[in-house]
Amino acid sequence: MNPLSKTPVVCLLIPLAAGILVQYYFSIEGAAIPLFFLGGGLMLLSYLIAPSKQYALRWLFGAGLFLFVAATGMWSTHNRQSESKAIAVTSRTIYKGVVMDIPQDKPKSVAYKTYLPDYGKKVVCYFQLNREQEKLQPGDVFLFEASIRPFSNMPDSGFDYVGYMYDQGYAGSAYIPIGSWVATSETDYSLHAIAQRFRQRILDFYRSLGFDESEFALLAALTVGYQDALSDDLKQSFRATGTVHVLAVSGLHVGIIYLMIAFSLGFIPRTSRFYRLRPALIILLLWVYAFICGLSPSVTRASLMLSVLCIAELVNRRSYSIHALYIAAFFILLHNPFSLFQVSFQLSFASVLGILYLHPKLAHLFNSKNKAVRYLWNAFTLSCVAQLATFPLCLYYFGTFPTYFFITNLLVVPLATLIIYSFALIMLSKGISALFPTLSDYAFAVPVKLVQFLLRLLTECVRFFEGLPLAQISDIEISLWQMFIIVLGILIILLFCERKGFFVKEYQK
Repeated sequence: MNPLSKTPVVCLLIPLAAGILVQYYFSIEGAAIPLFFLGGGLMLLSYLIAPSKQYALRWLFGAGLFLFVAATGMWSTHNRQSESKAIAVTSRTIYKGVVMDIPQDKPKSVAYKTYLPDYGKKVVCYFQLNREQEKLQPGDVFLFEASIRPFSNMPDSGFDYVGYMYDQGYAGSAYIPIGSWVATSETDYSLHAIAQRFRQRILDFYRSLGFDESEFALLAALTVGYQDALSDDLKQSFRATGTVHVLAVSGLHVGIIYLMIAFSLGFIPRTSRFYRLRPALIILLLWVYAFICGLSPSVTRASLMLSVLCIAELVNRRSYSIHALYIAAFFILLHNPFSLFQVSFQLSFASVLGILYLHPKLAHLFNSKNKAVRYLWNAFTLSCVAQLATFPLCLYYFGTFPTYFFITNLLVVPLATLIIYSFALIMLSKGISALFPTLSDYAFAVPVKLVQFLLRLLTECVRFFEGLPLAQISDIEISLWQMFIIVLGILIILLFCERKGFFVKEYQK
């Protein structure tokens, strides 16, 4: 049997990725329309041929579908390239901008990610620092006079900042002095802008609870994915210990929220006629959390994948998690083809793919009746699988490898989980204080002290392992082809283990 027949979505994902790559590197969007018609024609022809020849010419439909989806990828990529193309006007001009995200404080300016509706492009506006002036909020519309310049790389930095901003969809940047802009009375009420405003309110609420700067930064990163307040040395500590993934709200965090919601709805038995409400409520609450996180791409990606699983449960269809991952990847790339070139998407997809495929096989190699031992083994194998899946990409992009990742993840991931759970306690305390204002001080006292303790414990744990000898192997440089060779080597080893029956215990009772 063709292995692709077990995962039919891959048959769509492969041509979509092929079309994105061809257009991204060769810019031949003119070929997309002929491929559309050719692919559609081949699929139509496959239904018109004589029944006696249908089996011999069964490849026609597959070839037509491949060309059609590849052309879709090419055209979608062309549209994204048009958005990232630098604005032709470089002289000082009056522009209308919409704030897209929470402003980021810089040493001498405030950075606003801005959308220009008259041009259909995104730019970064650096406002001259003015501490007396109130900051704009996501969704606010303003007018400014500036010249928009293309991005440039820093000399000897080794980082392709121009390519990075191009893949993020930004067409340039502008410096706006004091007095060169004015806020309007207009407000953008798009779903993304409303989500960002809501996340800003949560951050303001965190600040009102008395956390210090490092505690606030870590809590904001872990619960709502706001990383701009994190210091560089704290980021480096997590990076050196192989735990930086806990700082980016993504599959891990959404998975924890999913388990929390599923556990809370566990009182609905499978035999109940209301059982179908359970997956529907899970989907609703997952997207509420995604909304709280500002509908960031990583959270949206994970929420989409888990929603596919819940939908399969709603319609009483058995589904495998790996199918949900492919479906999520397909629609994410269809919406934003540049996600294929973003490191966060590649790492997230690789780690989740590795966990879904390999973790059950390794977890079942050792069985224990002791729950604590079973938990430690599952956590250990989960950490190993995630690092193995992302190992080639980390070497290629960062040239580093954390030595003690298998130990640090055993400690850091549970601590991060407890902090995320504490997010629910803080929100509950917020509700109690709203209903009973006189109990406000008492309602927040215990949750805030608990969160402060967990945040400090997490920070000390990470810094301890960072300080150990040989905590990180660094300065490793590999080429793109060498990365593919490493991936191929890992796949060959896994295939060998599969063929030799090393993973057969997974299916034994």
